[in-house]
Amino acid sequence: MAAAKKKKLLMYKGKPLIRCGDRIYYGNLEDKCILALDIVESKDRKGAKETTKVKVQVMDNTGEFGKGQIYRKGERENLYMALDIGEWWLKDALNMIG
Repeated sequence: MAAAKKKKLLMYKGKPLIRCGDRIYYGNLEDKCILALDIVESKDRKGAKETTKVKVQVMDNTGEFGKGQIYRKGERENLYMALDIGEWWLKDALNMIG
């Protein structure tokens, strides 16, 4: 019987990125806060989808996954800008909560 292969996660600055449809979660699932990035708008450009609007939310991760209280939120014009500011917000929230 073949051993089950462990799925590798995409990592950014030492934390996993998990995509569920148009939502991307960033952060360790054991932490008290997690970052949720919602792709609001995208357009086709040269045969590939380009994200043009992303909602950024730092949320509580102690209850049901993806349904926690929102601590901080905002919108950015692309995925890079959203992940850049969101990573900083998440780090700040985890330092404040302890």
